[in-house]
Amino acid sequence: MSNNLLTVNNLQTIFHTEKGVVQAVNDISFSLKKGETVGIVGESGSGKSVTALSIMQLVKKPGEVANGEIIFHQNEESIDLLQVPKNKMHQYRGKELAMIFQEPMTSLNPVFRCGNQVVEAMMIHQKISKKEAKIQTLQLFEKVKLPDGERIFDAYPHELSGGQKQRVMIAMALSNNPSILIADEPTTALDVTVQKTILDLVNNLKNELDAGILFITHDLGVVAEIADRVLVMFRGKIVEEGTVQNIFKNPKHPYTKSLIACRPPLSGRLKKLPVASDFMKIETTKAGDWAVKETTTSLAKILADQTIPAAAIESRLLKLRTQPPILEIKNLKTYFSKSNGFWSRSKTFVKAVDDVSFEVFPGETLGLVGESGCGKTTLGRTILRLIEAQSGDVIFEGKNLMDLSETEMRAVRKDLQIIFQDPYASLNPRMSVGEAIAEPMKVHNLYNSSKLRKEKTIELLETVQLKPEHYYRLPHEFSGGQRQRICIARALAVNPKFMICDECVSALDVSIQAQILNLLMDLQQKHNLSYIFISHDLSVVRFMSDRIVVMNQGKIEEIGAADQIYANPKTDYTHRLIEAIPKGF
Repeated sequence: MSNNLLTVNNLQTIFHTEKGVVQAVNDISFSLKKGETVGIVGESGSGKSVTALSIMQLVKKPGEVANGEIIFHQNEESIDLLQVPKNKMHQYRGKELAMIFQEPMTSLNPVFRCGNQVVEAMMIHQKISKKEAKIQTLQLFEKVKLPDGERIFDAYPHELSGGQKQRVMIAMALSNNPSILIADEPTTALDVTVQKTILDLVNNLKNELDAGILFITHDLGVVAEIADRVLVMFRGKIVEEGTVQNIFKNPKHPYTKSLIACRPPLSGRLKKLPVASDFMKIETTKAGDWAVKETTTSLAKILADQTIPAAAIESRLLKLRTQPPILEIKNLKTYFSKSNGFWSRSKTFVKAVDDVSFEVFPGETLGLVGESGCGKTTLGRTILRLIEAQSGDVIFEGKNLMDLSETEMRAVRKDLQIIFQDPYASLNPRMSVGEAIAEPMKVHNLYNSSKLRKEKTIELLETVQLKPEHYYRLPHEFSGGQRQRICIARALAVNPKFMICDECVSALDVSIQAQILNLLMDLQQKHNLSYIFISHDLSVVRFMSDRIVVMNQGKIEEIGAADQIYANPKTDYTHRLIEAIPKGF
């Protein structure tokens, strides 16, 4: 026990809802030692983040910690944090226990400069002057590898990239040398290269401070890179725990097996990704509780049945290229002007898309990868003329979209659709999902009556594996994966020929991600859709794509068959992207 920093005994955290009490964390126990990283993995709703918030005493009503002990071992003392009055908890929170939250933009105050937010935490806990706190903050910024520390110190959160904001959060969490660091999904939706930098940084700082780290994620590949032990959570319970090597090499619980299997493999190509239902099903017990029943299907059998032979991949590529392209991009340039200061009249330009050319064939998926800021999303939006280009041609089915008037472009938009990264921001929160899906049909005068549009909408809901009764529900009543399905149904409502998928699975759990990717593949085969699939995750892009375009600083680094790019990258930049993918075991 002397080496333990934290001991959690029989923790129960509940939420009071209109439908009764929900057990978010259901009687879990574990410990954390000095210099140890414990990974907590599971899907959204498994109880990972609520466990972290319970430890920090940050659970808000209608939630409450109903039972258990959270014992913090400090020097020779053992303190049950649940017995510490809330007005005294600040003595531990931020000093002995620090937390890196999942979304840095919502965790950083948008009206204060980044440096001052870190300085404030130091002045509160260390009782030092503002001048000394600034010196320490700049040293921390250097430690977390933030370039140009003085600029970052004076910048507002919106002026930084996602990776930079996350590093500011890490600097803030480390500002008082905490004994325990809780990192809640700190790399979700970040580039693989930025993710690798942050994982290396957390590892180095753990060794330097001899701190204990709770690292929460839904991605077992990430856990393999950083954790010593793993807790697998499902529906509020710990269903399996062990060393990283044991969990990966010999998983016991079917849920753990499904988490490992759902991620696109780094070797071989599959027709479909395995999903959780391939490994388990949930049964309700007589007592009203639930139990997991393992299916007889093995991962080896799934992989054997679904693996695509190399000859079939090559044959598909040749067949696709025998057709005339559905989309041709020629010398496309999209620049953004940037002022050099309030008093300056001169402007510089950011070349977001810089002389890009490629083509997409009917029924093909072209993957578009690169780090944040490389121009992927700007390129996708420029193709659809959601952003106007400086110059170049976008030729869709023989028509140059750059020459069309707004009225002519509106007619063409029926054939060109986009699925955005954030499904909640893409849906009107006051409009039922049925109305949201039917709206494009009405705009483009499809089907003759409201009744026919409703029938088509229900058909689309069933196509994306939702239920007819979901027609009347509002977006907030759905999970992230369900909302993404709704956005796919909305894009399909006008029978498009071409779709741009812009980071549409980057923030989803691996099992939900697998379902959405399988759905997109099925829809492509059924409707002969053409996709541009934008992502920073090369393993996902490789599974989806026939060919891949690698972008860097607005330009194309290389383009080629997906497997060839992955196996034999031609440029150092592509090689770095591939090397940064978490490999697991």
